[in-house]
Amino acid sequence: MDISSSRADPKAVAVRLSTVDAPIYAKLHHVLACLVSAVIALAVAAVMADGNSVIVLKSVEDLPIVTNPSLKSIGFDHRLDELLGQTYGIGLHHDQSGRSWDNNGAESPLSELIKNLGLPVIAAALPSVIASDSLKHPVPLLECNELKASGMAAMSLGFIAESVAVLMVLFHALSLAGLLPSKIAKPLAALVWLVLSVGFLTVILLAIGIFYATWECKNEIIPSIVISEHFNYSYGFAFAIIGYIAASLIFVTTVFCTSTTDDETDKHAAPEPLGQLIMKVVGGATAGLAVGSFAIIIVMASNGAFDDPAPVDPTINPCQGQKPKSAGPGDHYFSNVDCMKDNVVQVLEQAGANVTRGYKGLLDAGDRVPITSTYDQTDLCPVNVHWHLGAEHLSVGQFDGNGKGPVDGGSSHGGDSSARRQLAGSDTRLGHRCHHYDAADPKFADTYTWESCTNMMVGETYEIHWPHSAAGACGTQWQMQSPFYDGVFCNDGIITIAPLNTYQKIGVQSQTFTVINDEAYYYPDLFKGMIVDPATNKGTDMAKYTGSTTGTSRDNEKCSRYTPITWQVDRTCHLISASSFDKLCKDMLANPDDMSSDVYPHGSRITTADRITANNQQSRK
Repeated sequence: MDISSSRADPKAVAVRLSTVDAPIYAKLHHVLACLVSAVIALAVAAVMADGNSVIVLKSVEDLPIVTNPSLKSIGFDHRLDELLGQTYGIGLHHDQSGRSWDNNGAESPLSELIKNLGLPVIAAALPSVIASDSLKHPVPLLECNELKASGMAAMSLGFIAESVAVLMVLFHALSLAGLLPSKIAKPLAALVWLVLSVGFLTVILLAIGIFYATWECKNEIIPSIVISEHFNYSYGFAFAIIGYIAASLIFVTTVFCTSTTDDETDKHAAPEPLGQLIMKVVGGATAGLAVGSFAIIIVMASNGAFDDPAPVDPTINPCQGQKPKSAGPGDHYFSNVDCMKDNVVQVLEQAGANVTRGYKGLLDAGDRVPITSTYDQTDLCPVNVHWHLGAEHLSVGQFDGNGKGPVDGGSSHGGDSSARRQLAGSDTRLGHRCHHYDAADPKFADTYTWESCTNMMVGETYEIHWPHSAAGACGTQWQMQSPFYDGVFCNDGIITIAPLNTYQKIGVQSQTFTVINDEAYYYPDLFKGMIVDPATNKGTDMAKYTGSTTGTSRDNEKCSRYTPITWQVDRTCHLISASSFDKLCKDMLANPDDMSSDVYPHGSRITTADRITANNQQSRK
């Protein structure tokens, strides 16, 4: 169409002409600004809509206990994944469950629940509360009011950023079409992009402050929380940084690539050399990044992000009380249970088993295979040593029902089906015995004076256990623990029920001895693990299978839920001096953790029935 012959409004024609003749740098700037505005709008919308966009829980192995340690004795000893779920996260507007910063799923804050119900009732009700998802969103429930206010401030800035980004798409589209006067467009655009840059930087600084600060909460159970100890940043934080960089870049290009005379053809200045223009843009953007980085460092430093970790008190035992009673809060998963119900096995494989070469249990262990390498070639370390009166395992011809000992006329009761035994006036159950005892031989005479061990007898059979764990305090002074459960489960998050890895992370060495009065059989260091000596056949003929914890609280009717774990059992009974055991007890009593509860023989569990013994014993032939 010939413009000169058109009857269109002369002003409209002038606008179209001025648009066609607008400087190329200005056109490119408005195209770029439109794209950046649209991307910001989409990104902010995604962060607002996703309940995992800002922070997500750390991996279980990195999570500390969040509940008040002084309430551990009444049942509050939980990590956040136990309370909220392993994949829990919080977004800018709401959390993973859809609850916003001011939405308390429990309807009453925790302080009121404590006041009305009391701590013991809340501890008992915690499993059902977790199951009903009532702990989410936790901030309003815990009454971390300053944290809540900061979160809502960040959310408000998100809404503002979304609105401004949408408006700037329209603004730059109109500027590109020449429908906004340059005298208004440039200063207004520069102001908006400057404010948007500052807004993104404010969100970043707010996020850092929230992440590293210590937040006080108005309740006894979780009286304070540091977000960085329990959560990692999600993608929303990276989006905020990118948003700041992008907004700063558009602000700089607005300043250097546009003019208030872009719509006045007769006032166009000669185009600035491209290299010089790029240097100005890069320089301005770099200055913006420097300002932002400096502000971030200040906020991080003021909230302790660069502080050294608090020194660990060497007198505090980190493993104390780590024995788990529940897989989830209050479910008592690890309590003993009936082995059978309606003649159907209800448990996983048990120990101690028949370890005679060629034996195979009847319980199908599926794809569970015990650790077959020695524990020192894995990430497991010994965390305890203790022993049982007689042998809990059965090795025909080595320790069995035909063995001998110094009490009861020298005959073993190991093969008796009774649940408990009377031995030397004790109710400690006697297990299987070895065949070495000879009352006529002076080295079996009970004349040794015990200095560190108690309730021990020369000539008797004892099965020593060395529990190992990948979750132990390996390499520290707190590695060896009593009870052994504390050592096995010392570090959270390594041993899991789902997925099941217990038989890969927990193992026990077992070696059976008859104690004698003969220093030729002295071994100085039973504390660190079983004896391995091919010359004397110690630790060489090994049965390896998956089973459970043992002890006299379990039998073939009541079974252990601490299963499956790997067992590596020496099939051979060996002779050892009484002084070796006494040296072991001395080492135990010198251990930083009190091991006095393990310097005497514990009762033996009855050898497990075929139906509850795993079919995966290695080295059967």
